Amino acid sequence: MSDKALNLVLDLRKREEDEALELLIEAQNNVASFERQIAQLKEFENIYTEEMKSKSQFQMGMGTYLGYQQFINKLERIKERQEAGLVKLQEQENRARSNYLDKQKQRKIIESLIEKHRIERERLEARAEQKLSDDIVSSKQARIFIQKMK
Repeated sequence: MSDKALNLVLDLRKREEDEALELLIEAQNNVASFERQIAQLKEFENIYTEEMKSKSQFQMGMGTYLGYQQFINKLERIKERQEAGLVKLQEQENRARSNYLDKQKQRKIIESLIEKHRIERERLEARAEQKLSDDIVSSKQARIFIQKMK
């Protein structure tokens, strides 16, 4: 494969890696957002639980108590759904990370192949220069030998 073709493949791999990185960052942001939402739900639930406890010390009515309890249960159900969604987002994040690492690996393989080609090309050029230098020296020595023979 020519260097030009390898460079085209490398450009493609870099674009794929960039796209995979964008997806990974998006997945990480989604996970972080869900984690913040869950933390807020827990905090809100704790606030209502504490408020219910403090009001119950002053003889809260049954209707008020049940209202608090229903609201806290509703928060708990929402939190459970969010946590289930978080698990799915974490799985998506893991897939995105795996995809990104795979794309990065593919890019590095192409880069190492280009580097091997460059080293081989430099080796061949050095060999050609050495052969040319040897030919020049041999030619010069042959002329000196011919002139001595005259």
